[in-house]
Amino acid sequence: MTDIRTQQEVHGLGLSLRPWGAADADVLLRGVTDPEYLRWNTPLRPIADLADAREAIRYRSEGWLSGKLAHFAVAEGGEIVGGVGLSGIDRHMCQAAVGYWMLPGLRGRGIATRAVELCTRWAFEQEGIHRIELRHAVDHMASCRVAERCGYAYEGTRRDGMHQAQRPGTYRDAHQHARLATDPYPSPDPSPDPGPSSTPR
Repeated sequence: MTDIRTQQEVHGLGLSLRPWGAADADVLLRGVTDPEYLRWNTPLRPIADLADAREAIRYRSEGWLSGKLAHFAVAEGGEIVGGVGLSGIDRHMCQAAVGYWMLPGLRGRGIATRAVELCTRWAFEQEGIHRIELRHAVDHMASCRVAERCGYAYEGTRRDGMHQAQRPGTYRDAHQHARLATDPYPSPDPSPDPGPSSTPR
């Protein structure tokens, strides 16, 4: 097991996961200001311009150092296509939550499924995480399909489990899925690639 505070690069399933860098601010901004992203997410720290994006990347780096976050830029063919990562990392309970998004124009190609699966395998195999939760608004069917394809079992509906889009203090129901390190890998596998490899950075 590596120290989760040490930033990693993870490769597999046709993708590379790497920590966000300052030079990636414009890509992050494009992703999290996309209307489809904003339809389903209410960020704790809203990002409206490049300065906000740079601050968000700094916050992600601090999260790595504190061991509470592990957020990756997802790259395919050397180009960033989205983001995936763990939040709420609890080392005592060996639990975390996974979140993800893809850039507009790149959805529907199975990238999110592969990114979530790669991040999940890394967390289980390299970091000793035992349980990962995945939550989404009940009517976000694309996220539900990603959860199912990655072997995250549906556990129920959390009433008022998340904010309404861009309306903190108002709520909507959320589906909760979870996967355990002891659960079988999903079948069919998203790719014939045998799994993740990690490179300390």
